Amino acid sequence: MKRRQFGAALATAAFSLGGVVNATTSASAQETEPLQIEDVTVSLGGVTSSVGRVTFSYEDGTMQFQVSDWTMEGADKSLSIAQVSVSADDVSAETYATIRAAMVESFSGRSLSPLLATLAEVDVNPDASVEVVAESVETDGQLVADQIAATGTVGSVVPEGTRALLRDGASLEEVAALGTAEWSELTVQRGSTEFTATDVVMERQGRGITITAPSGSASASGRTFEFSDMSLDLLPPETIPAAHVEFASQVRQLAADGDLSASAVSSAAEDAGVTAENTSEAVRNARFELSFADVTEGGETVVSDFQTSGTLAELLQVLRQRTDAETGDGTEEEQLPMEAVVTNPGTDEPVNYTFRVTGDARNLEPDEDAGGATDEVTDLGEEGTRVEGTVGTGDDRFAFSGELVEEDVPDSIQIEVSER
Repeated sequence: MKRRQFGAALATAAFSLGGVVNATTSASAQETEPLQIEDVTVSLGGVTSSVGRVTFSYEDGTMQFQVSDWTMEGADKSLSIAQVSVSADDVSAETYATIRAAMVESFSGRSLSPLLATLAEVDVNPDASVEVVAESVETDGQLVADQIAATGTVGSVVPEGTRALLRDGASLEEVAALGTAEWSELTVQRGSTEFTATDVVMERQGRGITITAPSGSASASGRTFEFSDMSLDLLPPETIPAAHVEFASQVRQLAADGDLSASAVSSAAEDAGVTAENTSEAVRNARFELSFADVTEGGETVVSDFQTSGTLAELLQVLRQRTDAETGDGTEEEQLPMEAVVTNPGTDEPVNYTFRVTGDARNLEPDEDAGGATDEVTDLGEEGTRVEGTVGTGDDRFAFSGELVEEDVPDSIQIEVSER
């Protein structure tokens, strides 16, 4: 592992800042004063990314990159993160000043190329501690996590081959050659529920990413579970949208040409046909495979050889509902007096449907869709709640309040509404 490969930890976080509006900088790039950028907005492929404030600072040997009020919105989908920070200790003032100067050049020229070139050569102690923290993560107005935190060292966190990737451009060969990223600890916290994995290893496996941890724990409602040999495979959708394949190809060429400007990347997304809708759909349909060797409580085995799989949309929905139930954040049943039962009596083939209710809604059977179907409940604010699902054999059941409005329901599907 080379000392100079630390830069990748900042490259991704800085990507959306290519269209910087205003930067407050010192006259001398050699100073260690903070660099502050405010009110940044970038549009890419129908998605508008906005940042309230970006701060790059240095104090007592610790370098920190912090993004506040980060939102990404497109069509009826949104992602917001209250704050993201990346920090590393044992960094020299000279290294900070070099990166700071490159950031000023990139922001002034609205291109990532100067920053990436500098990050490819920057020198940081491989034993320096690194911490990445994201706070208050929400999708479509619904809380995903109060905090996600990961710790490690520069030498283990940044994959081998990152320097070549930053220097030479993101070719398929260089992406495939990236090594593993190893984190000392990864913690996800939502309300009173907390998941912690230790000695986490992330690596590419074929077209996907595999995350493993030999041990960890999960706690909720006063109960604590220990697990061993966790493995999580994150895989792309069965069919990757052609627009995203073309966009990735164009971005790789832009990187090779040293032209990762905001306007060039935005044009590539538009030319390729990348939109908020097809990007959201691709993420929802990305697949996962999760397994644990053993799960114990108080030293006694609860389950062995646990395995489950599905789509990220299914996983996220189940996690939301389970943690809401544990923390008491979910809508109480007495506030959802109506029930909708969705069936497809005419055929065994899975059929998609969409309906909206003017109040709130909750999936009553979140564990019944493990066969590849996707049931997603989306809060639309004042417009109510949208339910998007797939039903074949059996039925889907939802509790809701208000009136039910059919938006896209094929003739073969029946929706029966009754009081609970």
